[in-house]
Amino acid sequence: MKLNAVAVIENQHDFSKFIGNLGKTSHVAVDTESNSYYAYFNRICLIQVSADERDYIIDPFSVGNIEAFGDILSDAGIEKIFHAAPNDIAGLKRDFKFKVINNVFDTSIAAKILGYKQLGLAPILLEHFGISLDKKWQRYDWGRRPLREEQIEYARFDTHFLIPLRHRLVAELEEKELLSAAREAFEKLCLQEISEKHFRPGDFLHIYGAQSLDAIGKRVLKALYLFREKEARRRDRAPFRILTNETLLRLALQRPKSVQDFAKIKGIPRTYSGSRAAMPLLELIRKNEEQEEDAVVN
Repeated sequence: MKLNAVAVIENQHDFSKFIGNLGKTSHVAVDTESNSYYAYFNRICLIQVSADERDYIIDPFSVGNIEAFGDILSDAGIEKIFHAAPNDIAGLKRDFKFKVINNVFDTSIAAKILGYKQLGLAPILLEHFGISLDKKWQRYDWGRRPLREEQIEYARFDTHFLIPLRHRLVAELEEKELLSAAREAFEKLCLQEISEKHFRPGDFLHIYGAQSLDAIGKRVLKALYLFREKEARRRDRAPFRILTNETLLRLALQRPKSVQDFAKIKGIPRTYSGSRAAMPLLELIRKNEEQEEDAVVN
């Protein structure tokens, strides 16, 4: 399959030309890549766009101000095609302060209304176009630079087929008289508000196995849970990359007394294997073990 070269937008000059091209089209496919699997304060690191058989990759880190793209998103005369739009729309509003996104078509929602059993983009593209998507970079840290050529090629396929897919799904929706229902669902997407990330200390009890701990174990687990949250924020890392839930639970169960015992706990990352890093956690465990037995945990 021969494709046009993907256009990587990394400066304001190319971005201005890109916006000018989009303003002349009626359909624009959009997707985003973030670093949510790696960072605590996740943000959009890449924006993929397809229009008029051209694929574009916007690097927001390099371009800087992309306010004009918000004008495209809010233009009711241009239909924006997403697949599983909620996260993309939320991220675009959060990171770039885009207040309004109008005229959306979500291929995932359309497929659901049509009764598709598999709603992921990969199986739908395989069914309609015989294309198998490479999932190699699915959980890549898109905040890293520079981007490799194969990563750019991977990213482009998230939007490359969305416009022709949209046309096929519209035909199916019209045939089954479901297009109006789909449009209503798409309008609700446009009204989606940004949801703030809230940390709830009591959620440590939702960790699998937490409810079976004794009072001391629960107290220790909560303290470790709060420690992890603080560290994740300080280091801007996803919490599970500091300590996984499973590791927190093992620490609360086994409650090691020494650096040697601590290092034997399954799942302890290398950053905590040394005595200097381990001591604050050992002290945290000891302190919570010694609290009064009737201390309330919630």
